[in-house]
Amino acid sequence: MFSRSVDVLVADLPDVEIDEDLLSVSELGRALWFTSPSQLTEYLAAHTWLRRRLSEYLDYAPADIRFEKDEHGKPVIVEPATDLSFNLAYSGGMAALVVGFRKAVGIDVEMTEGTETYSQHWVRRESLVKAEGLCTAQDPETIDVSGPSPIAVDGYEITDLNFGSGFVAAVATPPGTRINVSIVVGEAKPAPVAEQSPLQLAGVGR
Repeated sequence: MFSRSVDVLVADLPDVEIDEDLLSVSELGRALWFTSPSQLTEYLAAHTWLRRRLSEYLDYAPADIRFEKDEHGKPVIVEPATDLSFNLAYSGGMAALVVGFRKAVGIDVEMTEGTETYSQHWVRRESLVKAEGLCTAQDPETIDVSGPSPIAVDGYEITDLNFGSGFVAAVATPPGTRINVSIVVGEAKPAPVAEQSPLQLAGVGR
């Protein structure tokens, strides 16, 4: 039986203190691909933050968490043994992490470019592709994600997230899942997003 709720954690990456000692050899190897200093910094911050947040769920040292890719090309936790599922997205200095249990989840966030509708459809598709895995048989461009949020596609429910002006985001979860959004400030533990916060979630508590 999977949990009927998932957590979405959000952070400003410039507030994250990078610690390369927490990252694996593989993660540091991927860091070599970046030619832009700003993209490299964002990558290192996002993966440092990911490990710290997952360590709080797993009660396990951040540097000792080990990831592998499953048969669909999706990163999964293999050490410690766990049924925790997760997905990470980051863009424009913002990071978003969705954490679930037993069932795959996906999330995407992007700085707004072009038309709002196109950008929102883009992150909807990406959240679904990331939940299903990179090796999906269906071309993402052919997936119909039109209509009001949440929408049902391929056995998932895709919900739009409101992270404030300049960003669009969406999360893909099993149908009927409650979504809890928290903001992480610096290295503080997650705190619930207040109603007056610019980080608002559309359609929670269904």
